[in-house]
Amino acid sequence: MNERLVFLILLGGFSLLCSIIGYWRRKTGEAAFAAARTAESDKERDRYCRMAVMAGHRNACRMFCLSRPDLFEDHHPLKPFRLRGIRVAFYGYYYPSRWNDLIGDEQRAFCRSLYRFKEGKIHGIEFFKACMAALETEDRPYHVMFMPCSNGAKYVRRFKRLHGYIGKHRPELTSGLHDVDVFKPRESLHAVKGGEKRVLERNYRITGDIEGKEIVIVDDVMTTGQSLTDYRKEIERCGGKVVAAIFYGKTVTMPPLLLIKAAVWGKHLIS
Repeated sequence: MNERLVFLILLGGFSLLCSIIGYWRRKTGEAAFAAARTAESDKERDRYCRMAVMAGHRNACRMFCLSRPDLFEDHHPLKPFRLRGIRVAFYGYYYPSRWNDLIGDEQRAFCRSLYRFKEGKIHGIEFFKACMAALETEDRPYHVMFMPCSNGAKYVRRFKRLHGYIGKHRPELTSGLHDVDVFKPRESLHAVKGGEKRVLERNYRITGDIEGKEIVIVDDVMTTGQSLTDYRKEIERCGGKVVAAIFYGKTVTMPPLLLIKAAVWGKHLIS
């Protein structure tokens, strides 16, 4: 038989075999991913999700990353770290709504509580106390200032209960709720595209006397840290010194899918 013909037959057979393997690999990934989404326990969810990742399912990779942020995030809840010279602590991981179908019930519940805090429907005292304790600020006479919102009504509604709690129950602290005048509305920070390069018109001014005060900033969500940097500059321009910041949530970041696959395969091969 002609050698060229033999080669073409072998090549065709190999291609067909690869197509069959690829087809069943995709089907396996889809089945494992479906099982992960309907799993009744975190252990089952993790096992099926890993199987789907090894089968190359892209959404399973995302699900695994979101379910195990401890493996991919540099910073963890209530574990203080430094960001551009500021000590920072956050209460939990925040998952943007686009990932809602890939996260678990407890994660959704945390995100709902964060939204309710943003809307002023819950006080946020628990997160404030936990983060301040993590920063080991006990008995230090800090001045607490709150991150300005997109308009004045939201600013007061979001932080007025923390302001009241500080005044009644934390004699070592002072509240700076009324140090800031949000004098006009602006577009919501989270609606602006461009990440760290975005530029927002400043819609607030610091009217209180903060000269010489050591300040802790309180905000709802940390993503890039740019808003923290901007606010710090304005506070320090007015004579205050920002020593720490606390956030209700920190937005999780999605690493390259190849890195997620490598983490799952690495664990599988050494176990």
